[in-house]
Amino acid sequence: MRVVAFVAAALLAGSAFAADVCPVRVADPPPPQAADGSALTTAGFKAWLAGFRSRALEAGVPAAIFDKAMKGVAFTPKTIERAYNANERTQRIWDYLKNRPSPERLKTGKEMLAAHKAVLARIEADTGIPPEVLVTFWGVETDYGRNKGQDDIFQAMAALAYEGKRRDFYENNLIAGMRIMQRTGFPKSKMVGSWAGAVGHAQFMPEAYLEYAVDGDGDGVIDLWDSVEDAFASKANYLRERNAKTPWRKGQAWIAEVQPPAGFAFEDGDLTIKKPVGSWTIRGVTLIGGGALTDLSGVATDTPAAVFAPGGMRGPTVMTLPNFDRFVDYNPSQSYALAIALWSNAIAGRPGLRTPWPVDEPDITRAQAYALQKKLKALGHTDAEPDGDIGKGTRAAIRSYQLANGMVADGFPSCALLKKVLAE
Repeated sequence: MRVVAFVAAALLAGSAFAADVCPVRVADPPPPQAADGSALTTAGFKAWLAGFRSRALEAGVPAAIFDKAMKGVAFTPKTIERAYNANERTQRIWDYLKNRPSPERLKTGKEMLAAHKAVLARIEADTGIPPEVLVTFWGVETDYGRNKGQDDIFQAMAALAYEGKRRDFYENNLIAGMRIMQRTGFPKSKMVGSWAGAVGHAQFMPEAYLEYAVDGDGDGVIDLWDSVEDAFASKANYLRERNAKTPWRKGQAWIAEVQPPAGFAFEDGDLTIKKPVGSWTIRGVTLIGGGALTDLSGVATDTPAAVFAPGGMRGPTVMTLPNFDRFVDYNPSQSYALAIALWSNAIAGRPGLRTPWPVDEPDITRAQAYALQKKLKALGHTDAEPDGDIGKGTRAAIRSYQLANGMVADGFPSCALLKKVLAE
C-alpha cells in the first residue's frame, strides 16, 4: 500500500497549477429563462407555483401537506445561479479532482472504512457493493457527514422547477418530498439538504429516497439524515437496483489507466462507445505499465469497456468497465463519476493515475463553451441548442469537427480548438 501523500499526488498530479482562462473574447450567453422562454421573475414564479399546486393536488398530495411543505417558499435566483455554475460544469477535470480526495479526506476515508467495517461487510455480502465505494460516495457527497446541507429542499427545488430546464424532474421530486413528509410524519424542519434538493448522508433526491432507500439499521424507520447505516444500505441498494439490465459485477474493477498505442483513433474513445476488452487489446491498448487488460480483477476478453481521455490526448487515458456505469447512473457528470472511481481506488490503497494532467491548458469559461457550441451547430456538427455545458453531446460535436479537419479527434475543448472553430 502506498503512503497517503503519494496516492494523492499520483491521483491528482499537477492540478494545483491550473492555467489561466483562454484569452478569447466572446459575447455573454443569454440569461436563464423560464420554460416558456420568458424572463425569470417573482411574478412568473408565483404563477408557476399556483399551477404546480393544482398539479400536486391532482397527483394525490393532500392540500395540508402541500401548504406545509411550501410554506415560506419564494423565488431565489441564487439557486439557479448555483445550478449553472456547479463545479462539475465549470471546472476542468483536474481542478475538479484536486481535493477529491485531499490527503486529509483520504486519511478520514480510511478511518471511516475501519470504523464501519462490520456494517459495510454485511452490506457487501448482501449487495456486492464494495465498502470503499460506499465510503467514497459518503465522502464526496457530504465530507463523511460533516456537510449534509441546510437548505430548505422545497425552496431549492421550486426555483429549479420554475426555471424549467428540468421542470418535470424537479416537480416530481417536490411531490416525492411531500410524500416523504406524509408517510413518515417528518416535519418541514427536517427536510433540509443540498441547494439542489438532495438529502441526508446519502444525498438522495426525494424520488430516489422513495424508490431505493432502505432500513439499514433495523429500527423500522428509513432516515437518511441521521442514520449512517440507512445511508450505506440505501446507496448500495441504489447501485444494485438502478439498472437491472447491467447490475453491479461483484469483484470486477471499475476503472484503470491504460496506454493507447501510437496513432490510436481517439474518435472511438468516449464513455458512450463500448467495445469488448478483447477488441481494445487487438487495437494495442494495454494497462499503463504494459500489462494485459485482462489482468484487471474480474475482467475477461468479452467484458464491455470504454476507453477515453477525459483531459484530451495530452492527459491520462482510462478504461472504464460496467461498474463505472453505475456511478454515471447516479450522477451523469463525467467529472463526478471519475471522482468516485479514483477516490474509491485510493481509499482501498490502489495506485492512482501516473500520467499528469495537461494543467498548462487554459480554462474554457461557460460563455466560451456556449460560443463554441453555437459555432459547432452553425457548422453542422450538432443539432443541439447551446447551453454552455461540455457534455457527451458537445464532445461528440468536437470529434466530428476534428475528424472533418484532419485533427486528432479526442473531443477535448482546448483553447486552440476554440480559437480555430470561432475563426471559421
